[in-house]
Amino acid sequence: MSFDRRYFSRQLVLDGFGAKAQKRLAGSHALVAGLGGTGCVAAVNVALAGVGHLSLLDRDVVSVENLHRQPIYTNADVGMSKAEVAARFLSERAPRLKVDYHTESLDRSNAFRLLGGADLALDCLDNMEARHALNEACVRRQVPLVHTGGIGWEASAAVFWSPRAACLECLVPAAADEQELPSCEEVGVLGAVTSYAASVGALEAVKLLAGIPPSLAGRMLFFDGRTGDSRVVDLEKRESCGVCGSGSRPPGGGGRVVQLCGDGEFYVSRAFPSRSFSVLARKLRADARAMGDSIILIAHGRAEVSLFRGGGALVKGVSSGDEAREILRDLGVGR
Repeated sequence: MSFDRRYFSRQLVLDGFGAKAQKRLAGSHALVAGLGGTGCVAAVNVALAGVGHLSLLDRDVVSVENLHRQPIYTNADVGMSKAEVAARFLSERAPRLKVDYHTESLDRSNAFRLLGGADLALDCLDNMEARHALNEACVRRQVPLVHTGGIGWEASAAVFWSPRAACLECLVPAAADEQELPSCEEVGVLGAVTSYAASVGALEAVKLLAGIPPSLAGRMLFFDGRTGDSRVVDLEKRESCGVCGSGSRPPGGGGRVVQLCGDGEFYVSRAFPSRSFSVLARKLRADARAMGDSIILIAHGRAEVSLFRGGGALVKGVSSGDEAREILRDLGVGR
């Protein structure tokens, strides 16, 4: 694969990198799953480093609360699909980059398909069910899963890479109670913290794609932004792991309604058949506040509803998953 030597001139003279690594990057394919505080920054870093093909995945829409830590979005993008906006942003800035995007909710039923032929996946997701699904897909394909996370003052990054190193299930079993995990809506988060995690994850991803040994394979970095302290811990590969070891496969995720980080936000996966998106677009056109190639945005009373081409729906301004489903039925969207 060819690349623009002038554009990447500073990387070509970098000791330990050079033309060989740049050529490998140009021929590589990465999936960025989640385009929030860590994902949008990681996607920019990987794209501008010279990856040839980038797949983007996010089920959410841009909101005002995102803008302080998700720098690729603007006020003009509020209400639009994050994946669609991010794909356009990166296409305009990265030379010769091939970009595709998906607006689906990632779970066990589609994780392997969405991973596709990617050489690695960047986990920038906001819930553990989706993280575990992506982990399983990466274990099946034996490709690296680069984790990034940022909440409150704390950032983390790791490389899970079975069978060479531990997988996510080795560290955090899917059967663990995930309802106790805090959200950024509850405890807050600084943009500089998510950017820190994203930059470390992107660096590990670029090294892996360029054929340079990663620093965090089988290890996790923790950073405390309040004190400036960081530490790296080794991750033990469990032989009894239900995903990469000899243990039984962990149970699948629960319901199809997932509460998101924002206040009163619920995502309903497979709310309607994806083949019906065009029909719904025509049906709801008169009532839609905005429409894009992959999204229909509708106001319904005090709620805001986003319908994605992949069949998922995001409902904001409701108090429960049941209320979200009821609104979708009112709109004639529910299955």
